[in-house]
Amino acid sequence: MSGWNSDLNLAYAIFRITLGVNIFFHGAMRLITGLDAWVTVQEAGFTETLLPMWSVHAFLTVLPFIEVVLGTLTTLGLYTRWSLIGGSLMMFILVFGNLLRQEWGTVGNNMHYVLYYVLLIAALRYNWFALDTRRSSGQEAAG
Repeated sequence: MSGWNSDLNLAYAIFRITLGVNIFFHGAMRLITGLDAWVTVQEAGFTETLLPMWSVHAFLTVLPFIEVVLGTLTTLGLYTRWSLIGGSLMMFILVFGNLLRQEWGTVGNNMHYVLYYVLLIAALRYNWFALDTRRSSGQEAAG
């Protein structure tokens, strides 16, 4: 079955949209409440790591924008595969940074997000309720 008649399609849509909104708000709230203050607080945790501080500062400065873009694309189901791959890469970088800080609890939390991305990528064939689906059926009709 396809469309809303499929419980798997519905479950996938709920999961994808919820993750997308979650990631979007991670970035949006950092931008709304003050990016510079957030970056300053987060940078402090990396002073004793092997990472050069210029790279930490640069990543923390762009991270909220990346989260807003990836969250929006994931929520809408637009370029879903690429947004999920991008989210997975973002989580890999966050896990790596938190490993260097030896923030094991944060790494564990990050690993939950890694699992979410992996599950969504693995089940991408159920991504029926998405702008990608509308775009592909529009392209087929035009072709």
